[in-house]
Amino acid sequence: MPTVQSTDATETIATETGAAETPRCAACPHPLASHDRIALRFCTATTSENHSRGCVCGA
Repeated sequence: MPTVQSTDATETIATETGAAETPRCAACPHPLASHDRIALRFCTATTSENHSRGCVCGA
């Protein structure tokens, strides 16, 4: 069974293939780690309400 080690809330390491995975945002092209609280809330609302609008991420 593969093991998963988490270094923080946004990055997962040590998958079965050994490749690192960084969670991406579903609303914009930025990684979740680059979102501040406002950007995370904005992008969450964008996907949950099926809006198509710009990005407020600072990335």
